Amino acid sequence: MTEKTERLIALLLLCALPLHAEFLVSDGDRFARLRLFLKDSLIAGEQNTVAAGILLNGLAATNLSFAASAEVNMDKSWNLTYPGHDFEPYFGYPYVNLDKQSDSKGRTWDFFTARTDWQAAPYFKISGGYDYLAYGPARRNKLTLRGSDFYWRAIQDTSDYAYIKRPVPTPFIGWDLSLAFVSYSQQAIQLKNWKEHTKYMHAHRLGFNISDNFSFGFAETMVYGSSPEERRSVEPIYLMPFVPYVFAESYGGDRDNKAMSVDFSWKLFKKFELYGELFIDDLDNITSFFDESWWGNKWATSVGVAIDSAKIGIFNWDYNFEFTRIEPWVYTHHKGLGNDYSHFGNSLGSDLGPNSREIYNRFGISYKNFLKLDLSVSAVAKDTAFGGRLGDIHGPDDAEDKKYLNSKSTVHYQEYGAAILFKPFAIWRIGFKQYIVFGEYNGKRTEVFSGVEW
Repeated sequence: MTEKTERLIALLLLCALPLHAEFLVSDGDRFARLRLFLKDSLIAGEQNTVAAGILLNGLAATNLSFAASAEVNMDKSWNLTYPGHDFEPYFGYPYVNLDKQSDSKGRTWDFFTARTDWQAAPYFKISGGYDYLAYGPARRNKLTLRGSDFYWRAIQDTSDYAYIKRPVPTPFIGWDLSLAFVSYSQQAIQLKNWKEHTKYMHAHRLGFNISDNFSFGFAETMVYGSSPEERRSVEPIYLMPFVPYVFAESYGGDRDNKAMSVDFSWKLFKKFELYGELFIDDLDNITSFFDESWWGNKWATSVGVAIDSAKIGIFNWDYNFEFTRIEPWVYTHHKGLGNDYSHFGNSLGSDLGPNSREIYNRFGISYKNFLKLDLSVSAVAKDTAFGGRLGDIHGPDDAEDKKYLNSKSTVHYQEYGAAILFKPFAIWRIGFKQYIVFGEYNGKRTEVFSGVEW
C-alpha cells in the first residue's frame, strides 16, 4: 500500500468512524450512565490516531458519586519514528510499539481515570482515586496545578511524538470543607518519575468567597521523593490539616520542594471576569522579585480577562486575554527528578516551563451547539539556556545569578490558530485546527478530527 493510499484511507475514516452509544440504568436517586465512543483524528503529514473508550458516572447513593473513563489509542505515523519505551516515567507516558521493534511507525497507548466522592455532610466531602487536579483561575496557563490542560507548543523536544505530552492523572486522596464564605481543600498525591523510587506531593488551598462576584485564595504545595541514595515514605506532618507547609518543612529537615501561590477571581459583570495567579517557588525575601543576583528568586504570574458566552444577536461571543511570566529555574529543584515539579516528565504547572513569557489572545463565536469558530494568537518568548528546562539542576559550582529572557539565548515566535467545530448531530462532531508559527521558529500543524469528545 502506497503512502498516498494510506493518507486517503485515513481521511475517509474521519467520516466513517464516528460512533456513540449510551446506556442509562436508574433506580430512584441512584443511577449509572455508561457511554461508549470511537473517534479518529489526523495530523496532516504526521500521524493518524484512532481512539476508543468508555465514560462511566453515576450515584451509588444520594451522597456517594463515582466517575471513571478509559481510552485506548493507536497512532500510525508516515514520517515519524517512535523509539522503544522502557517504561521509565521520566521518559513520558508509556506506550508499546506495534511491531515490538525498538523503532516503529506505530504504537498503542491508553489513559484512564477513576474517582469516588463521598459527601459526608453538606459542608464536607471526601474524595479519592486516580484523576486530574487543578488549582487556580487561569484559563491558558495554570501555574500551581494545571489539571488536564495541555497545548501544542512550537518549541518541542526533538522526540515530540515519541514523548506523549498529555499530562498524566495522579493517585490521590483528599477532602474539601465548604462553609458560608470560607473553603479549605487538601490532597495527598503520588507522583512518578522513576520506576524504582518514591515521589509524593501534598497540596492544600484556603479560599474566601467575599461576595458573589469576588473570591481569592492561598495555596501551598510540597514535593519530595527519594534519590538514588535513599527511599522515603510519606511524611505524616504534611497530612495534618491546616498545618502550613512553609513551617512543616523545617520539621522534616528542610530538604523538600515547597511552593505557594495566591489567586483571585473578580467577575465585574455577569459575563466578564478578571483573574490572576502568583506562584512563588522560592524567594530570598518579599522585596526580591526582580532581583537577578540570586538564581533562587523563582516565581511566576498569570493575569487575564475573559468574556464568556456574551449573547449578541443570534451568536454567543467569547474572548480571553492572558499574560504569563515564568522566571528562570521555576519548577526545578537542585535534587533533580525526585523533588522537581513534574509527573511522568510533564510539568505539574504551566507547560511553558521556566524562563518564558506568553501573551495570548483568543476570540470565539458560536451558534447554539451547532457551529463554533475559534481564532487565537500567541506571542511566546522562551529562553533555551541553562535554567530554562524543567530537568535542569543547579549545582554548587553554577553561577549564583540569573537572567530573565537573555537576548542571546531566547527564541521568539508568534503562533496563529484557527479552529472550526461542526456538530451536525448530538452524537457526532467534526473539527479542524490549523496552527501557523512565525518567528525564529517557523512551522505549521494541521489537525482534523471526527467523533465524540467530552
